[in-house]
Amino acid sequence: MRREIRSLQQHGTYTTTTISTSTRNRIAGFDRELVSSFECNNYGHSSGPRDSGSVSCRNKGASTRGFLKGAQFAYIFTGLRLSFISVCAAWRYLDNNQLRTLPEPALQPGNIIDTLILRNNELSKLPKNAFLNLQYLRELDLRHNHLADVDGDVFQPLVRLEILYLNENRLDSVPLSLPLPSLQLLSLTHNHIAWIEPGAFSQLPRLKHLYLSWNQLWVLRNDTFDNLPELLSLSLNGNKIRLLEVNTFKEVPLLTSLYLQDNQLKLLDSRVLRHLQNLEHIYFDEFKLCSAALHVRVCEPKGDGISSLQHLLDSIVLRASVWVMAVLACAGNTVVLLGRLVAREPNPVHSLYIKTLALADLLMGIYLMIIASADWHYRDVYVRHDFQWRHSPVCNACGFLSTLSCEASVLILTLITRDRLVSVTRPLDRRQPSLRHATLLVAVLWLVAAVVAALPLCAETVEYFGEEFYGGNGVCLPLHVQDPFADGWEYSAAMFIALNTVALLFISFAYWRMLRVVRSSGLSLRSTQERQDKAVAQRFVIIVATDCLCWIPIIGVKLAALAGARVDQQLCAWLAVLILPVNSALNPVLYTLTTSFFKSQASRVSD
Repeated sequence: MRREIRSLQQHGTYTTTTISTSTRNRIAGFDRELVSSFECNNYGHSSGPRDSGSVSCRNKGASTRGFLKGAQFAYIFTGLRLSFISVCAAWRYLDNNQLRTLPEPALQPGNIIDTLILRNNELSKLPKNAFLNLQYLRELDLRHNHLADVDGDVFQPLVRLEILYLNENRLDSVPLSLPLPSLQLLSLTHNHIAWIEPGAFSQLPRLKHLYLSWNQLWVLRNDTFDNLPELLSLSLNGNKIRLLEVNTFKEVPLLTSLYLQDNQLKLLDSRVLRHLQNLEHIYFDEFKLCSAALHVRVCEPKGDGISSLQHLLDSIVLRASVWVMAVLACAGNTVVLLGRLVAREPNPVHSLYIKTLALADLLMGIYLMIIASADWHYRDVYVRHDFQWRHSPVCNACGFLSTLSCEASVLILTLITRDRLVSVTRPLDRRQPSLRHATLLVAVLWLVAAVVAALPLCAETVEYFGEEFYGGNGVCLPLHVQDPFADGWEYSAAMFIALNTVALLFISFAYWRMLRVVRSSGLSLRSTQERQDKAVAQRFVIIVATDCLCWIPIIGVKLAALAGARVDQQLCAWLAVLILPVNSALNPVLYTLTTSFFKSQASRVSD
């Protein structure tokens, strides 16, 4: 059934409409159920029954589920399909319905509407003349519809439009030739826009706020924002942007706020922002990009938990901890090396293992010394030199040293544990390996650790590891916690999770097994056997506990990061400069300085 408005007469506070009927299934895409709750008041003089097609109504403040909130007159009734919406108020809410299209024109001539809300409908297209009679419109809300392609000419009549919302649609490109000379705010967020043609916004000379967040943009070319001389705020967060060409922002000199978070931007040429001398706020994912925005008053984030805009090691506690751990590792392991080189030991093979362990831990102390010195060198100006430092040979050398130290230490600790396990559990069957054989075995372990540490630095592997495997943070450690799926993440996981887990399980089992054998075999021949057993047990527990203290937090945090959990930045800092080197500082104490052999040698020297 079709009913059309044939005449319209205004009588002060009410309107009389003559409607003629004809048979047709559908007009203008307005569904009958959309207006079924609209309440008409015949105002005491209905000019005829509804079936005859003549109705007189006045709005009493009712609304059709948000369909015509605040409307004074609206010619949409149950069972009627009209060719246009007739309204006289200054704003219209047509949201939260099932509109699939709009009539041409959507509203009758002579209206004074300045706000039209069409959000949360099912609009898939905008007819060319839909907005023909809306010359006074200032705000148009088309959010959360099904618009996939919009012809810019449809907005031609909206000469006074200041605010346009097109977010949460299905647009894959910016509508071309938007002829909106008065537009000040344009929102295109949460669409599928992957490319912006240069000059796409060139007919929006008064635009002040542009929102392009949460799209599929991956590159912004020169002149993308051409002819936007008044633009103040630009939101580009939530895209896949990897590249900003040098003159991307050349035509927006008044820009004060720029949002670039949640993108894939790893490197930013400082020339990109040189035209933005009025920029006051800029937001990145990583603080290191702030090195390209030194003239900006506020650059976020201000750090990554380890480093900040001012310092390589942001916290004074971190700085002090690095120096303490460096001194302990260097001093303790140097004493072990010198002491065991001078002293004559009854078991040269075991002495070789301990000396190689001390050498591996000494490398960690040297690494910490270099990091502490770099922090002192870049104090207060770190962000200016961040890129150069992280890509320098010194940083790569630090990454190599720390990885070599970790891997060699883990492998040698496993070897020492195996040697002790065999000595305790099978003392009569065990054949002591020759010094030559032990030296060859240690050399192989060092070679394996060196290859593991050197692979990320090879030119042939740069495609997999990228250029920042060691330079991903200021302390040159490939923990990959903040960015768990960075280049080479599988390699990092294998080093810090797989290898450490296997070693920790073996060492824990081995010392548990040794403890049981010591307690059950009665190895001691003196009457103080119980006391000696207790001392051995305490020593074994301390060795395992220190290994757990070093490795379990790293394994746990890496697994949490890979599972998608957000890891606190401060925790990452402590892992890098305190937890990871803890074994290097404690191993000299556990394996040499507290042993009976070392104590006897020290007392002999003192006497």
